[in-house]
Amino acid sequence: MHSSMVPETPIEGGLLGRVQFWFACLFTAGWALVAAGGLVHQFATGVPPCPLCVVQRMCMLLAAAGAAYIVRTALMDGAVSGRDYMTGWGLALTALAAGSFASWRQAVLPGGRADGAAVLGLHPPVWAALLFQASAAAVGIVLALAHATADRAVPAAGPGRYRTAGAAVLWLLVLVTAVSLAAVFLQEGFHWFLADTPRRYEFFHDVRPGGLW
Repeated sequence: MHSSMVPETPIEGGLLGRVQFWFACLFTAGWALVAAGGLVHQFATGVPPCPLCVVQRMCMLLAAAGAAYIVRTALMDGAVSGRDYMTGWGLALTALAAGSFASWRQAVLPGGRADGAAVLGLHPPVWAALLFQASAAAVGIVLALAHATADRAVPAAGPGRYRTAGAAVLWLLVLVTAVSLAAVFLQEGFHWFLADTPRRYEFFHDVRPGGLW
C-alpha cells in the first residue's frame, strides 16, 4: 500500500506554487547580490573584511543556497514537495539565525559599529542584522503557507521564463560563492585563522620568497 502523502503527479494550476518559486528566486538573487556588494566594496577599497564580516557573508550565501535548493527542485521536477520546502527553507533559517547573531556580535563589539560608513544613520553590521531578521520573518511566513504551495505545478522544467530566471539566479549564486571562497583563501593564505584586524592578503605574502618559511 502506497503510504506517501505526496501525490504522484503535481496538482495543476498552482498559482501559489508559482508565487513561491518567484519568491525563492528573488531570495536567492537578493542575498547573492548583497554578498556581491560586499565583494565590490572589498576590492574597491583594498581592505580585507574582518572575520565576523566573512562569517556574515558566508551566512548570506548559505541562506541563498537554501532558497536555491527550492529553485533547483522546481527546475528538475516541475513542482516542489513539502519535504523539499522544509529542507530548503530550514537551511535558510539556520543560516539567517547564525548571520543575525554574528552581525549583532559585531555591532556590540567596541568599535564594531564603526566598521564602515553609516548609511541612513546605521552602520553595516546593524543593517545586516536587520536584513537577517527580516528575511527570517519572511521565511517563517512562507513556511507557514507551504502546505498550500507544496506539489503545485511550476512551469520551470521546460523552456520558458521560469526556467531562464531559475537558471540565472542559480548561476549568479555559484559565481558569487566561487569569488567569495577565492577571496577568503587569498585573505587567509596558508594559515588556520583569519587575522582579527586584516591589513593584507596573506596568500600573496606567503608565496613571496621567504614569506611563509
